Amino acid sequence: MYSVLADLAVVFHWPPSELWELELSELFIWHKKAKERAMQGEFYD
Repeated sequence: MYSVLADLAVVFHWPPSELWELELSELFIWHKKAKERAMQGEFYD
């Protein structure tokens, strides 16, 4: 779970206080979007 929160914080620059307010289903939706963004090369070569 903490890796999901960390990924969202890095990709979207969201503070932990905002992440803790999300429902579990929302976390996984946003994590999928963060992973897609990261895989497009925006964060990794």
